[in-house]
Amino acid sequence: MELRPYQKRIANWLCQHPHACLSVGMGLGKTAAVLHFLDYTRRLYPAATTLIVAPKRVAETVWMQEAEKWELWKMLANMQLVTAKNKQDATSSAPVKIVSRDNVKLFEGMSFDILVIDELTSFKNMKSQRTKSIMKINADRRIGLTGTFAPNGMMDVYAQLAALGIASMDERDYYAWRGRWFTNVNQGRAVAFPRWVPRTGATPEAMIADYAADIITLTTDDYLELPAMMEEAISVELCKEERKAYDELVATLHFELPDSPEDFTVDEKARFAKIQTLCSGFVYDNDHDISPDGVVRIKGGGSKIAAAVEFCRTAAAEGESVLLFYQYRETAIWLGDELKTAGLRFASVKGSSNQWLIDWNNGDLDVLVANPASAGHGLNLQHGGHVVLWLELTYNYEYFAQANARLHRTGQTKPVQVYYLIAKDTVDEGVLLALRKKDKTNKRVEAATK
Repeated sequence: MELRPYQKRIANWLCQHPHACLSVGMGLGKTAAVLHFLDYTRRLYPAATTLIVAPKRVAETVWMQEAEKWELWKMLANMQLVTAKNKQDATSSAPVKIVSRDNVKLFEGMSFDILVIDELTSFKNMKSQRTKSIMKINADRRIGLTGTFAPNGMMDVYAQLAALGIASMDERDYYAWRGRWFTNVNQGRAVAFPRWVPRTGATPEAMIADYAADIITLTTDDYLELPAMMEEAISVELCKEERKAYDELVATLHFELPDSPEDFTVDEKARFAKIQTLCSGFVYDNDHDISPDGVVRIKGGGSKIAAAVEFCRTAAAEGESVLLFYQYRETAIWLGDELKTAGLRFASVKGSSNQWLIDWNNGDLDVLVANPASAGHGLNLQHGGHVVLWLELTYNYEYFAQANARLHRTGQTKPVQVYYLIAKDTVDEGVLLALRKKDKTNKRVEAATK
């Protein structure tokens, strides 16, 4: 196999940019381009060392699978996966080490010729431990891969650029950058947490201008002829009991939906979860005298779950398989019971066995149930269907975009249909609006860095 022209462009561009951000659309093969660059570098400098940091599932499978797919046998032979169980391998002589982002702390203070950060947006929080750890790794070259550079707004951008050495890693410089472009609208108010909004004139184009030279953006629409992707919101009326419980809880919590989940305090996240779960007919409760497992199902509830099952039943009758996304464990349990009762063939994305993946791509499932946090990266599901159903929306734009791209990618032969079950007059509507707003911001950043 040979790299496509745009993949060669990426590999050649990396030769000129020691600190590089690859903002490359999902499905364009940025992993393959980076692997060929690494292979080329090792041919020139056999002693070169590389550390690849990626999400757990991607670290354990994707990079080695891609090296094998492209027949980069020398690269594959030199790769070593480092996990918490074999953490002593962090100091081994293997020239190419791969580690999950959750174990990046193992490499603090170590030096490599090249550091590759896959799914760069995992390091969008300047104060998180994993971001601080990645900055303590020494590397002459730092390469970041992402398909959604500004997943939840421009506040996410600086830490990612700092992780690559494109922006200053000094936290004081981050505060200066934030103060230049954002203002805390809660300052001086009797509120325990800040809420940052862009200042007048703080456009995505202006905020990215100083760093654009080290960012290369390639969008899927410009380079691949994919089938169309259509989206449709399906309104679901909550039953009387659900509506009463929802309205009473919202009135009690006085909850206001911010633009980004990064703005949530811990308390707000808990309140948002309670409100969102009520849209699905249940709520998590700390009073275990009421419910041993901490879950209370609304009597007569489950309107959205019933709508999801009916949607899947109709699709199956028409010979279509559905990739169904959910957010909460109780949703998966309740949904599984209902899918089983309906006689539908289904499986969940979980466990070390990939039988569910084989069954899905072979067309042996009516429904594949997945959480976007675990099925949003590195999975090729386009051969098993072209219909996506969101029972519960994630508030994380990166997970949202990546999840939809599991079907809308190279190899898909049919138009992809994405449906959102939206509980009428609830927080569901606000989350969908927020996701669409984030999509517009991300597209402006892409346009400014092409």
